[in-house]
Amino acid sequence: MKENRKASTRPPERRGMSKAQIREERRERSKNRARKKRSIIMFFGILLAILFIASLVLSPNTNSNNSNPKGINTSGHLPLDPNDGRKELETGVGYQGEYSTNPPTSGPHWNAPETPFGIPSPARWGIYDYEIIPEILIQNLEVGGIGLHYYCPEECPEIVSELKDIIPIDSAQYIMSPHSYMPKKIAITAWRHHLLLDNVDIEKIKLFIDEYQDRGPQTIRYNLY
Repeated sequence: MKENRKASTRPPERRGMSKAQIREERRERSKNRARKKRSIIMFFGILLAILFIASLVLSPNTNSNNSNPKGINTSGHLPLDPNDGRKELETGVGYQGEYSTNPPTSGPHWNAPETPFGIPSPARWGIYDYEIIPEILIQNLEVGGIGLHYYCPEECPEIVSELKDIIPIDSAQYIMSPHSYMPKKIAITAWRHHLLLDNVDIEKIKLFIDEYQDRGPQTIRYNLY
């Protein structure tokens, strides 16, 4: 009598294996698939994080949400200063002419990551205890910044302290420094606008800032820290 043997449906690599061995193999394969899936997810997560960080590092430190398309404010409470232009000078070569105002609010200037004075142009926002030349300061105004300057032949700690109090903690879009031979003790500047004062008048200064900050021809908020 011929025996009716059921043909094996197992693949060749599993023939001879017990059911327990097959179950164990399946569990191991399932674990391997799960590990592979986790590795892929982790890889893409790390890749996205690297791309995000790179975008922050390699960007020109700008915040496009703060871009102001309005341009120069021609309808504020102060008249426009004369237009001395926006010519970019070769870095290290000073302007040989005369600016229309002191401090200047437009005119030939530098635009470079390094200058002979050890600071970039535009200069990093913040408070300086030394004078910054116009060829650098003008670039800060061109990108919409506000300059707060004081001229004290003798020390004036009260004025310095009061001006410092006006600047926010992050100091973005503000640059403060002494400046020589101004017509008055205090000058607040923006692109083609300036306010001269003998004393720190908070209301006038805040009105100036409200009307003229972020109103330069290249109005982009540079986080220059």
